Amino acid sequence: MAAASAQGPSEWDEDPAWSRPDPMTAEEREAWLDRLCQLDDDPCDGPQEYWDPESCAPPPGQDELTEQELAGAAAAAADEMLALDAASTGRRGPGQAGSGRVFPGESVSRAAGFGAGMAWDVTPGCAQLAVAAGAAAGGGGPGDCFGGVADHELAGLVCAWDRVEAHAAARKLAAVAEVFRRNPADGFEPEPGRMPAVVPGFTRDQLACALGESRAAADWLLTVAWHLATRLGATLGALADGEITRGKAELIVRLTHYLSDEEAKAVEAAIVGRAGRLTPGGLRSALARAVLEAAPETAKERRRSAARFARVERWAEDSGNAALMGRELPPDEVLACDQRICWWAGELRKAGLEGGMDELRARAYLDLLLGKDSRPRPGPDGTAAPAAGGSTASGSTSSGSTASGSSGSTGAGQGAGDRASSDSADRASAGGNSAGGDRTGGSSGGGAQQPPGVHGHSR
Repeated sequence: MAAASAQGPSEWDEDPAWSRPDPMTAEEREAWLDRLCQLDDDPCDGPQEYWDPESCAPPPGQDELTEQELAGAAAAAADEMLALDAASTGRRGPGQAGSGRVFPGESVSRAAGFGAGMAWDVTPGCAQLAVAAGAAAGGGGPGDCFGGVADHELAGLVCAWDRVEAHAAARKLAAVAEVFRRNPADGFEPEPGRMPAVVPGFTRDQLACALGESRAAADWLLTVAWHLATRLGATLGALADGEITRGKAELIVRLTHYLSDEEAKAVEAAIVGRAGRLTPGGLRSALARAVLEAAPETAKERRRSAARFARVERWAEDSGNAALMGRELPPDEVLACDQRICWWAGELRKAGLEGGMDELRARAYLDLLLGKDSRPRPGPDGTAAPAAGGSTASGSTSSGSTASGSSGSTGAGQGAGDRASSDSADRASAGGNSAGGDRTGGSSGGGAQQPPGVHGHSR
């Protein structure tokens, strides 16, 4: 065994699993370690280079960037392709498109921390983010100044303020929910720590007075706060982090308020993770599909109950003109009416009436309702002039003619449109609907399914 321990390197073989003792002797190992120490360039070995916290700063004059280095950093920060490359590597903050990683390059602007992938760019909405964003848009003047801020940094600032705005809305709704909690209606006092289902009317009035809002707006604010605080907690969390806007949160509440707690949570779980990346229209469609999947029977019942509140609303536009709109109408008849309006607008265009398609459709809408014909006709001097009012859309004065010009005949979508107009008129006259209504879509009356609010409607 003593001879085996003294084998030299010349006796090694190709066997990777050595069954013999280490071929390196103790003297050889010590020599190898001494050689490594001689080759090692450890700065701690030199007393003058010892990394003491008080002596590690570079000498004066060497702690500033040169003009070339500053120019290179500014070029890197302003390089849009570099920012684009960084943005393609991850996500810009919670639920937002953009970068979530730090990319090479330095910026000398006040908004450097909001560049693609930088620290403030991926920070959820909070009060600290608002302070940092406010400091990045300084300048010493009466307004904000963004001089020297690169494009990708400016985009980061916009996204940061968007998250701050959503976070502030979430905190406001949490405070409104506390107002709801502290003012239960008589006979509806909940268990400790629970939210009441009904609050008295003066709570709505007080909130409307404090915010300078209408009673309807205060009632809706209380309703949204109640739903977010009781059964849509994930939506409230996404709003507080800035993943979704207040408008999207209210849309989720609006399309789930008539569902049960379990159904609403199922819809929320299916949509809240991607709500921040969807447009409002895309979110509305996704919510409608999720509701049909989670509660198909409830969705059908809601459509039937809402049809009982079909109505025509009118109001004054800000320009001084007026608006007229039908609500909760049968979809097939609305489609037939729309086709008939398009058909008559095409006839007006063929006759030479000037205007864009929107203007012609509006004119056709009024023609079909009032029995008028706005097609221009040659005047006595040969110039085109509109027809006199009072005639039908076909130009005939016979009371039984249709838009095609002959009694009982129909065009593309006309017959269905005639039935839609007459049926809608019958329903409006029988139901006694008011011409002026609440444009927010709210309605009152027995049997309506409304969210819990000031008057405590059942879901």
